[in-house]
Amino acid sequence: MTIKTRKYIYWGISLLSLSVILMSIYYFLGGFQPFELASSSNNSYSIAGKYIQGKRMHVEEGRLFNDVRGLLQTKKLNGDLCMVDYRPDTLEDGEILRFIGVLLGDDISAIPSGYQVIELRSAKSYKAALTMHPLVMPNAHHVEEALRSKAATQGDSLQNLSLEVYYPDNSVLIEMFVNP
Repeated sequence: MTIKTRKYIYWGISLLSLSVILMSIYYFLGGFQPFELASSSNNSYSIAGKYIQGKRMHVEEGRLFNDVRGLLQTKKLNGDLCMVDYRPDTLEDGEILRFIGVLLGDDISAIPSGYQVIELRSAKSYKAALTMHPLVMPNAHHVEEALRSKAATQGDSLQNLSLEVYYPDNSVLIEMFVNP
């Protein structure tokens, strides 16, 4: 066996070992878990938060997200961190319109100054529960396409908005509402 052949064998074994290690990590983080799709009816949500709209709003969006998370951690608001992502046809390319806030629970708490409360109601909606680690979680657009596909098989069409609820255990619930 020549030195050149040995070198290729070592490279092959190294790449194979690295592939096995990476696939094992992906597996243990839940990367191969399918997300569950379901439908529900008579949904009503109250959300306290703030709107954010514009282009290149990532810094401000991150700041608002952290502010809302701080309200939850200091127990000034009770509920779950959430985001409503609106996608009306009037938005330009790269522009976002989101409402970031707290999905209020049954407990009544004082709403901080500058925050507003919105109500989301729907007779029917479709949900996807994502329980895998955030590093291997599919992006929201992939999940929304799966929800639209499931709704289409049921004869429903979905609104151009989605509700994402972020739970403390890093699981995410994405919900889309049926057009009235």
